[in-house]
Amino acid sequence: MMYIGKLAKLSGATPKAIRLYEAMGLIPVPDRRGKYRVYTDKDVALVHMIRRGQAVGFGLEEMKKLIELKAKTDRFPLAIANELISRKREKLRNDMDRIMLLDQQLADLHEEINRTFG
Repeated sequence: MMYIGKLAKLSGATPKAIRLYEAMGLIPVPDRRGKYRVYTDKDVALVHMIRRGQAVGFGLEEMKKLIELKAKTDRFPLAIANELISRKREKLRNDMDRIMLLDQQLADLHEEINRTFG
């Protein structure tokens, strides 16, 4: 059993973010002890996973779809999660290719300017 402050400390999320995750349905509404929310180790794992997802570019709405599917089927939709990750990685590789091309074009421009005006 833990309160929001301990969950925040263990997960690295702020209490405000945790309340947002609850409001969006990303984590289950916790039990209460009086006016205090009471969390479990499972909540720590969920918040940690949400934060990791955000850190690698997933939006909360994207993650919400996975969590809703899990709630409906009582199983984590691993195939869907893997597909989302694959798409995110493909987009990242495409972005990297564009950046590398732009970098090469800048290097070529730099060389041309120095050769022409140097």
